[in-house]
Amino acid sequence: MISVHQRALAVLGFCTLTLPSLAQEKEPFVPQPGQFPPAGSGTYLAGELVIMDAANRRGGLRLDGNEPHDRYHRGPLHYFAMLPYGMITYNGAPAELRDIPLGTHVHGYFYVPPVGEEATIPPQPEDMEKYDIKHNHAVSLEDDFSFYQRHGQSWKVVSIDPNKGKIDVAPAGRMARDGINTQYTFDIDDVSKVWRGRTLVDLADIAPQQVVQFNLGWSPGWRDREFKVSEIWLDEASRTFATDLQRRRHVKYQKQRWLPGWIDTVEDNDFGGGTVTLTLFGGMDPSLYADLRATQDKGFGVAVAEKSLRTWFHRSDKKIGQVIEWKETENSPPGSSGIQVHMKFTELLDGYRPGRCVRVKSHAWIFVTMPSEERVKTIEERKRAAVFSIP
Repeated sequence: MISVHQRALAVLGFCTLTLPSLAQEKEPFVPQPGQFPPAGSGTYLAGELVIMDAANRRGGLRLDGNEPHDRYHRGPLHYFAMLPYGMITYNGAPAELRDIPLGTHVHGYFYVPPVGEEATIPPQPEDMEKYDIKHNHAVSLEDDFSFYQRHGQSWKVVSIDPNKGKIDVAPAGRMARDGINTQYTFDIDDVSKVWRGRTLVDLADIAPQQVVQFNLGWSPGWRDREFKVSEIWLDEASRTFATDLQRRRHVKYQKQRWLPGWIDTVEDNDFGGGTVTLTLFGGMDPSLYADLRATQDKGFGVAVAEKSLRTWFHRSDKKIGQVIEWKETENSPPGSSGIQVHMKFTELLDGYRPGRCVRVKSHAWIFVTMPSEERVKTIEERKRAAVFSIP
């Protein structure tokens, strides 16, 4: 049985566009405030996560291969920003960008910038324009472990030669539409992490016919689409443990920062207060939605957030609203949980406006003060954070 998180990612169903065809796309979907993208409308890109701005959910990828010619040696990274509802997965569980180690190979689906946010990722200088890919706002980002497992694809070890530093694997199960879905030879060495159960073991424990999952990283032959196995899981016990550990990390993080969503509608009362309808974003662990649903009679704390999902001082900069209606919809679009909540407030914050992002707290979660660098503290800081500082 697949989880709610896996179903949310499965509805992506994106088409594949190779790099040379990107310029030929006539009418790409442009994300709009308060509107989730339709399934099948994203552009697939993959590469190594080289830099990140974890607080603002942005980063840079060294894209696979060398297209267009000489990109690997001369071209810039592909800088990106996560859309507010963008879903991140690591080791098969929901994650934040900060959970993914630098150097990890990832798969993502991207859109052109939303209207008014074209400057979030600064344009390339003129001598780099030929490498520019306009699709730089991500709706999903996954490591190899998560990506192939979600598609039902695993790998069977064909052979391994530790002396030559090579491992040959063949895909098993259902084939992923994107990514690698043919027999492939990867680099591997004694720095690669090899997991069996909850224990790190040696390369000698890898044997032909084992069914594995792995994460990839940089190889000296990257230009020619060569990759190195940075971490490999040899059995189901090791994979289950890795997923559960990441799930626990994710649940703790979200209980402290609260679940993200955005405002659908606002109705002001004549003499203060009003009603607000909001939709929770998808890609979270099901237990978090269950916590909200179970405590809805206590009301929810709702704090205003930026598009990066950063808040100001959310433990005090929030209002408690009474839940009037909790509604769940099946087959929700990418980025949406399908959960819509209608709430009544005696006071409305200025940030409660259609299309604006919020963070929503269950009554059962304790209040935690976030580190200073995660919070937005001034208007000037908010303006600076609106644009990715590219190295």
